[in-house]
Amino acid sequence: MASVSYCLNPKCPNPSDPANSGKSACIHCGSELLLQGRYRLVAPLGGGGFGRTFEVDDNGARRVLKVLLKEHPKAVELFKQEADVLVRLRHPGIPKVDRDGYFTFTPAHSTESFHCLVMEKIAGANLQDWLKHRGRPISQEQAVNWLKQLSEILDQVHRLNYFHRDIKPHNIMCKPNGQLVLIDFGTAREVSATYFAKVGQGQNVTGIVSPGYTPPEQTNGKAVPQSDFFALGRTFVYLLTGKPPTAFPENPRTGRLMWRKGAPQVSDAVANVIDYLMAPFPGNRPQSPQMVLQCLEEINLDDAESQLPTQLPAAGQTKIRATAGGSGATKQTSSVNRLRPLNSGLKKPVPKVFDWKKKLLAGTAVLMVSIGASQIYGSLRYGVFPANPVWLLSTLPSTHFLQRSLDNVGSVNAIALSPDGQTLVSASSGTIRIWKVKTGGLVRTLKSVHSQKSVKTLAVSPDGSILASGGDDKNVILWDLKTGRRRLTIPAHTAAVNAIAFSRDGKTLASGSDDKTVRLWNVRTGSRLRTLSGHAGGVNAIALSRDGKTLASGSQDKTVRLWNLGTGEVRRIITGHGGAVNAVAFSPNGKSVASASTDNTIRLSNVQDGKRTRTLKGHSSSVRTIAFSPDSRTLISGGGDIKVWDLKTGKERSTLSGHSQFVTSVAISRDSKTFMSGSPDRTIKIWRMP
Repeated sequence: MASVSYCLNPKCPNPSDPANSGKSACIHCGSELLLQGRYRLVAPLGGGGFGRTFEVDDNGARRVLKVLLKEHPKAVELFKQEADVLVRLRHPGIPKVDRDGYFTFTPAHSTESFHCLVMEKIAGANLQDWLKHRGRPISQEQAVNWLKQLSEILDQVHRLNYFHRDIKPHNIMCKPNGQLVLIDFGTAREVSATYFAKVGQGQNVTGIVSPGYTPPEQTNGKAVPQSDFFALGRTFVYLLTGKPPTAFPENPRTGRLMWRKGAPQVSDAVANVIDYLMAPFPGNRPQSPQMVLQCLEEINLDDAESQLPTQLPAAGQTKIRATAGGSGATKQTSSVNRLRPLNSGLKKPVPKVFDWKKKLLAGTAVLMVSIGASQIYGSLRYGVFPANPVWLLSTLPSTHFLQRSLDNVGSVNAIALSPDGQTLVSASSGTIRIWKVKTGGLVRTLKSVHSQKSVKTLAVSPDGSILASGGDDKNVILWDLKTGRRRLTIPAHTAAVNAIAFSRDGKTLASGSDDKTVRLWNVRTGSRLRTLSGHAGGVNAIALSRDGKTLASGSQDKTVRLWNLGTGEVRRIITGHGGAVNAVAFSPNGKSVASASTDNTIRLSNVQDGKRTRTLKGHSSSVRTIAFSPDSRTLISGGGDIKVWDLKTGKERSTLSGHSQFVTSVAISRDSKTFMSGSPDRTIKIWRMP
């Protein structure tokens, strides 16, 4: 079985031919069988619609390969998002994905590329199949154990500002050792300022619905992080009753699910927690996984039912009311942390130490004024409303350097600055916008570009007359920057174009692609001058030296290649990164090349011998973009935040926060006094150099 080599090419006439065993290329279609030099497909596992899954052999270890078979923009966005989320999460209850687990595959003799994601193979069954095989509901002891596991998993997810949006028994696996694993993060949503703005403006942020498990607000297109808790509660209704939630009626007055009679083995203490999770209104549910864990920790399953509360508190309350007996029984005050009535046998009333109602009213007023002030500040300074107050506090040190924020610019994939520093260009999905830097005014919008697919890269010619763009449609387009008219469309590659760069004389344009090649083009005619091949993965970034003799390319294969542009030969291959190379840049004097990677580092290497001269560490997530200042004093890097590095000492000079999502691109003015940054948070920031 281990030697089987299944062909990934969907058009292969015989993908499962045993004759392919041990071969590097398919004998029928010529496509690669050893993907990324390590993954060999063993057998298909299933699929349909937009993708398929396969079992793969990774040097003796079995993993799962997910393949996206259709180049649909939204599907690609969700697929890449799943990869990004899983790379960042590290927990036994979440499928592990290596930093190089995401890549693209192009079959032989094909122009199509398929997005691939390799992840840990989870041994076991999903809870839907597991319970059917078991044939009876779980006990409340097991429910408490599993609910703790899943709350700890969600704690990891929510701490990264994501929520899952599709929790249900089918998306939870049970390993043989009893460890639960939450799967299918393709629907995960980032909790960002953009997200809050959409909700605040009444925009839909999700269309994901799983009948019986999806909460009301998500069905109406207003999913929030607390939506995960509702789906979690409904999942345990299924596990504790053996019936789907749709089998039980809802109280027409309160909207609560009437399920308890279907689970006679469940005490009120556990049932109260399940109902707390499933509160119809999100504000009445736990506001964080830690709140769920706290409730579970205080449950004593040996307590008599007469000592248990009948309801849990709405979010933010510290006390709940519980009935100790039947009709007419005396009401007692019970702490959430104890979930049992206090001793009611006191002979004397407890004296009041202070008027808690007035204190609560005053505290609420102060809190509301503080929140209101923070939102006004966030709106004026960052163009974000509503904004997370914690995030606003963290950005305060950066406000001294922030000069202007350009808002509502679309999810920014790339930016480029004209040589005179007067014009800024931004790229998003199917749209290019041209701005005046001095005023922040929008000069022109180019719509429906690159077949309305994502525009991934931009470059402005040295004389400032031509704008070049590349994107998911595999083309390079040349524009007249002054008029916005299209000058030339070049069918450049067989896969998405990730990077472009002009030569210093403006006569040559270079492009890098997911098809693993770099190509050089005549700017005037659009004719191809040369193809540089050799990378084992897609080319993510390119840069040209000032003397026009050397080209640097960074790739998914974790390497930087230095090419002799005169001969097209590789001068040097620089290795050392632990993840894909996202960005490359030459120093102004051409002696050093910088590379940024998903391994969270930036490496400076000597161009002549390829030896590493310095490693810059400090980013907590992937470094996506870098730029040298023209005065050679500074390097700017962007990832989860922006870092300013002193090139003389190699030390971090400043960390700037202001974007509510990661930074995709930076550009520095010629005088090295200002720089710009773009982000998927729909803003471009203009900063004074620290």
